[in-house]
Amino acid sequence: MHDTPPPPIYDSLAAPELSTDAYVLDVWGVLWDGIHAYPEAAACLHELRRQGKRILLLSNAPRPSHSVVHGLAEIGIADHLFDGILTSGDLCREACANGRDEFGTAYHYLGLEKDRALLEGLPYQEATELAAADFILNLGTRQLGESAEVYRAELSRARDRELPMLCANPDRVIVRSDGTSVDCAGALADLYVALGGSVRSFGKPLRPTYDACLERLRGWLPDLVPGAVLAVGDSLTTDIRGALAAGFRTALVAGGIHGQELGLQRHGDRPDPQRIDALTDRIGVRPDAVLSAFQWCE
Repeated sequence: MHDTPPPPIYDSLAAPELSTDAYVLDVWGVLWDGIHAYPEAAACLHELRRQGKRILLLSNAPRPSHSVVHGLAEIGIADHLFDGILTSGDLCREACANGRDEFGTAYHYLGLEKDRALLEGLPYQEATELAAADFILNLGTRQLGESAEVYRAELSRARDRELPMLCANPDRVIVRSDGTSVDCAGALADLYVALGGSVRSFGKPLRPTYDACLERLRGWLPDLVPGAVLAVGDSLTTDIRGALAAGFRTALVAGGIHGQELGLQRHGDRPDPQRIDALTDRIGVRPDAVLSAFQWCE
């Protein structure tokens, strides 16, 4: 149990206690629910930009950032509302660009068809069969909604060949707008480790991800220190854990992945402090603050 009281709960990012110079924002669960943008998200971004704040989006999307920018624009989150974006897909691609000798050149692909082009333009090729692969490129399940267990036999064969796995999304699950959970690449990585396989992951909550964020932010604010960054996310295990370890301040959006456990009926509902206390005790991660939603209300 924590010896400190539950983190303070705010209904809006306008709270003076949350004001800072730079923000690192999760995408899924903060700006959108996987289908639609939250109605208050664009207005909140606009207000932060009006005040001259620096905003970096940080997503565990296993695809290049330009793809995510395009998707956000389609749901009303235009690119003028933030300064930049960094994805776990970017970090994985960068590692592959610098590590051909380390990984080999032929990969066995796991993921959606739409994400297949992550390594396009780099000297890699997809293996036609598992036996010809040098490593596994894990972007998730091939069909949205599949359980990681579907891949046990396939991953067992890969483990028998001692293939290393590159995981471009450490998230284990996401929660869709209808409340259903979907296994992500992190669930496949966990299964592979359980089978005895070797995994290298990219994205939140890993420390190099936050080092890359700080480097990007310092391009705009050269004297920025970690404690002047507020990281906003909906996952204690990835967004909040990683940001705290990097020395960032943190705010948990209650209505995301933990919404059901917190007993919230709708996104934006104010959580019960006792439930927040129980949740943070169970996971062992305590944010500096909790937000009902990513919104601006004065």
